[in-house]
Amino acid sequence: MAASLTQIIYKEEQRAECYPFANVYFNDKLTIFFENEVILKLVPWTTVDKIGVCSWKLKQKQRWNVGRPREITKELLESDYEVLSFTKNTHWHQMMAASERWHPGFRLAMHSMCDGLGIQVPTEVKQPVYQNAFMARYDIYMEYLTNYLVPVIDRITYDPAVLMEVSKDSRYHELAKTDAAPREWLQKQIGMPFYPLCPFLLERLFPIFCHNKKINVSYI
Repeated sequence: MAASLTQIIYKEEQRAECYPFANVYFNDKLTIFFENEVILKLVPWTTVDKIGVCSWKLKQKQRWNVGRPREITKELLESDYEVLSFTKNTHWHQMMAASERWHPGFRLAMHSMCDGLGIQVPTEVKQPVYQNAFMARYDIYMEYLTNYLVPVIDRITYDPAVLMEVSKDSRYHELAKTDAAPREWLQKQIGMPFYPLCPFLLERLFPIFCHNKKINVSYI
């Protein structure tokens, strides 16, 4: 089956860090939705069976995976799966609990985004996926966009109370240190000198979708 991986860059020198078989998308306008805005631009127009859209840092972030993950190759992308995650944690990892610990206010903000939209927020998920670093069948990805990501982004955009919740400081600078973008750059790009909760909430929306829909997630 045909598969397409797109990696997002915002500086030309980042192109060299992308996989040679990946498409590269230059994103010159960052918003609080981060790569989710690019996902909404690209995924609906794809003509392949399986698609992934994630950061140029995908290779670098493989160091955080546990065990002995498979090498990411074109052949792997074209293999048989519903969802293929490029991130891998231990069997004991609790994504929702960890998110609240890393990003205080996470649960409250997640409920403010999802409650009333027919999206159940579970106490925990069994198949964590991080960083939007995954491939999915086109029909699965489109169901996620239509029923989860688009309604949630619309709520954030048009509900000032929700926007205020998801715009709070995620404390990512304290967590990531050298991996985080400079505060001055973020201030110029999104109008705040920190990473808001918003992108970390949205990246966890996909594993919530998989959990609720009982979609099988394979890991590299």
